[in-house]
Amino acid sequence: MYLVFFILGLILAWVVSYAVFSRKIRTQTKKMVQLMRADELKLDRPDDAYEDDDGHFFADLERASYTLRRKYLRLKKNAFDERAVFETIFSGLTEAVVTVDRHLRIISFNTAFMQQFKWAPSVGTNSYYLQDVIREPEILESFKKVFSGEQAERKNIGEFQLFASLLPSVEDHKTWALGVFYDMSEIQKTEKIRVDFVANASHELRTPLTVIRGYADLLNANLQKENSPHTELSRPIVESAHNMTLLLNDLLNLSRLDNLNKIEKVKLNTKEVTADILGELEPIISMNNKKVICYFNEEHVFADYSSLTQVLRNLIVNAIRYSGTEKDSEVIDVRWNSLGTTTQLVVKDRGPGIGKEHQSRIFERFYRVDKGRNRNQGGSGLGLALVKHHTKMHGGQISVRSDVGEGCEFTCDFPNGL
Repeated sequence: MYLVFFILGLILAWVVSYAVFSRKIRTQTKKMVQLMRADELKLDRPDDAYEDDDGHFFADLERASYTLRRKYLRLKKNAFDERAVFETIFSGLTEAVVTVDRHLRIISFNTAFMQQFKWAPSVGTNSYYLQDVIREPEILESFKKVFSGEQAERKNIGEFQLFASLLPSVEDHKTWALGVFYDMSEIQKTEKIRVDFVANASHELRTPLTVIRGYADLLNANLQKENSPHTELSRPIVESAHNMTLLLNDLLNLSRLDNLNKIEKVKLNTKEVTADILGELEPIISMNNKKVICYFNEEHVFADYSSLTQVLRNLIVNAIRYSGTEKDSEVIDVRWNSLGTTTQLVVKDRGPGIGKEHQSRIFERFYRVDKGRNRNQGGSGLGLALVKHHTKMHGGQISVRSDVGEGCEFTCDFPNGL
């Protein structure tokens, strides 16, 4: 009998203990859940967070929960403040900015981006893709190139310039790209005004310059017939008028190129094109005691005839003018090479060469390595700028290889295909 009462007492004690502890655990669990789910961003102690009885069974657990909550609130507040600063700076940028993932899903954007592309997110839609906002294939292709592992992409598209680059990866499986759109409309307007001014000024100057040159040639011819001692006085007028005419022609050619959006490429015979230019330049070649040797390792080039002849003419004239008068500098090489999908034009002289400090700037307009010497030789400083511009219009590029005393070698690459 005593054993039965003892067992019943144990069972009753267990039931009472279970009920008490279960109720207490549910109560404390509810408090901790409420504490952790609180959304208010305040760091002071929430009401009734835990009891002050240090001897309470759950006091340590409650304090740990409260400490964890404080840390969470502090981190959340810091993140909120940092995001507010970021969004303020981000929205204050005048350039359109967007970030996308590798699927071109838009992660973030600023107000300028919405204004630039006349777009706003729809209510209730959480996911947007770049192709839904921008229909320009070149822009989408630029972002795809960045994600394919290539370097940062910079491209002029319409009235803006796009700069796209990868962002530091937050996680291994999450890679984002940043795109910045610079508005180039005002710059393009200014550039068009400059181009139009140069073209109009050059055109208006040609008529009076033609008159001056005509009378100067006539005056010089009459003085030579009379063996007048004043002949030397008229020669600078003739030479200056001739150099000014060349300068205006170069300026007009550059203006036409600036206004030209596309060229018509055809399949040209390299021997025929070279022969045309050499026949045209025969007087200046003979007068300067030069010899042009040609090598045709490629029979054809895909180019615009007028544009290609200007490239070849300017490179040969440049080699004639600046290769010097020494005996060992009389030979000029013209080579046509085949390099995969590219046809190369190489013009090499054996003159004094160009120093390394000048090579990065020789394709700039009006830049001269030796200003005094070039002016005496009639150079305008536009020849190589024209060559570079014509080559770029073909989708190619130009480069120079030179050392002082070793001559110059100019290489123009022309991509194959129409």
